[in-house]
Amino acid sequence: MNDQSKSVKFATMTILHASNARRFISDAYKELSEFRFDSAREKIKGAREETLFAHREQSKIIQSESDGDSLEFSLLLTHAQDTLMSAVSEMYIAKNLITIVEKIYLDSHPE
Repeated sequence: MNDQSKSVKFATMTILHASNARRFISDAYKELSEFRFDSAREKIKGAREETLFAHREQSKIIQSESDGDSLEFSLLLTHAQDTLMSAVSEMYIAKNLITIVEKIYLDSHPE
């Protein structure tokens, strides 16, 4: 596989999994809006798994370069990194928001 093919493969897989994570996060917000906290947390778990897959792809890029296989910098690789970073940031925000909303909900709905 040539360097350009490797670069495209790594970037595409990173974007795919990071985008899947963002879909899980969107679904978590939908669950949260209905106060289904456990379901929202399950969606975040799905997002976490997808970000781990994306991170593994990112690690392959780094490993390849550290092995001496220098890949050309490309807009596609930049987009992959940006998509992964955004997904991870969104995941942490969503995770914290679930905790905050649940606390407010429970405080306002005493048993």
